[in-house]
Amino acid sequence: MKIIPYIIFFISIYSLPAYGQKREKIKYEADELKFQRINKEPVRKLINNVIFIQGETEVRCDSANFYNKKNLMEAYGNVKIYNSDSSVITSNILIYDGNKKIAQLRGNVIYVKDQQEIKTQKLDYYIDEKKGLYFDGGRLRDETNNLKSFNGTFFGDRNISSFSKKVEFRGKDYIMYSDSMIYNTETKEATTFGFSEIISDDSVMINSLGGSYNESNLNTSLTSSTIETNEYILEADIITYNESEKVYEANQNVKLKIKDSDYYILGNSGIYDREKELTKIFDEPLLKKNIENDTFYLSSDTILAYGDNKDITMLKAYNNVKFYRSQFTGRSDSIKFSLSDSIITMFNDPVVWNGKNQISSDTINFILNENNIEEMNLIKNAFIISEDTLKNFNQIKGRLMKAEFDENNNIKSINVKGNGETIYYALDESMENMIGLNYIICSDLRLNFKENEISNIIFYKNPQAKLIPPHEISKDDQYIESFRWRESEKPTIQDVVYYLRKKIYLRNDK
Repeated sequence: MKIIPYIIFFISIYSLPAYGQKREKIKYEADELKFQRINKEPVRKLINNVIFIQGETEVRCDSANFYNKKNLMEAYGNVKIYNSDSSVITSNILIYDGNKKIAQLRGNVIYVKDQQEIKTQKLDYYIDEKKGLYFDGGRLRDETNNLKSFNGTFFGDRNISSFSKKVEFRGKDYIMYSDSMIYNTETKEATTFGFSEIISDDSVMINSLGGSYNESNLNTSLTSSTIETNEYILEADIITYNESEKVYEANQNVKLKIKDSDYYILGNSGIYDREKELTKIFDEPLLKKNIENDTFYLSSDTILAYGDNKDITMLKAYNNVKFYRSQFTGRSDSIKFSLSDSIITMFNDPVVWNGKNQISSDTINFILNENNIEEMNLIKNAFIISEDTLKNFNQIKGRLMKAEFDENNNIKSINVKGNGETIYYALDESMENMIGLNYIICSDLRLNFKENEISNIIFYKNPQAKLIPPHEISKDDQYIESFRWRESEKPTIQDVVYYLRKKIYLRNDK
């Protein structure tokens, strides 16, 4: 056949009805046209500057085979589809079914619409539905995010796209992995389903069972989530994140686990401030520390955890602080745990009960050694009271006191420094009869204990002492100034642990 340069052919092709309608007219043009047969089927081969037009869809390529009877074309080289929604798709190869209006694009496929770009090697595109499917790996990119997955579905006339299998979503300062996701290209919101993992640039790791992530308003909402940093793990049923304020908010079944320690903090609500590296747990917060054969519990209105960029170094609890451990309970307005040097400090009217002893001071601090109390310091207005078998109150008062403990956390000895004053009831060996009341004033003194009872007292610096026989003891003799017995304030485990308290209420209601 004689070759005619740039001859334009306009051929209208009609066939039997497809899907209840006539086939839409197809027009094509090319520099060259050849007629040949492939597998005995007549084929029109178009070469150079090939253009196909069907309705509002235009296809351009370097060469093509057009099967007139099947209304099918095969396009090769620099393939471009121009759709009615202003989207453009390019590829190496295209197989287009003119009856079904399905385009199968293969090799270096790129879909572009506005600021959105999708790259893949295999794409099926449904012209009428403006729907694209890739199924062998693809990548979406817009002005904000990058996303890749094994499978993807998107629409030219909608803002919603869906992705599944090995989904990887790269935000401004984090990367997210999920098995399935829906992405809104207009709002920049990604919604995941099933297990998802997020890793931020500052090494914060988040696991969840689904959630939404919005780059436009910088808000994130996660379901059944876990946040892990270098210092701790934070869990909650719902976690939301405000990117502009760098704050995570946790709600329902909040749990904070401090790494490299036995400290756990539970609560109903919490906040994690990334910039300040501070976590606040509130709404029935509970601090737990697991100890061999025991557990330390502490409750308050609010519990804080903070430190440097490597470790959590400090815990603080404030307002209505109460704690419980077998043989050791207490309460105060606030308390501080220094994790780096194992020191606990109680502030503002603290009081502690250890065995039979009630201990109070303006400030109390404890030094721990392998979960046991090694030393307790009472700073200013120190006062220790214990009740004996006859309901008498033995009392020790001083400016400063230092108490040492045995391996069972019972007081072993107390050193009093400054303004020492004691009332001690002497009992006979049966501990059922009083011998008399010992009243002693001495600047410094030491008391030694055995099984939480005073075994002996050593006085320093000019002690003044008197023994008052039982029949001469007056009411004024029985108490040192500022005596205050606070047994009614002593917390029980139900007072401290809210979930135990709730269980008891349920049992009582039955």
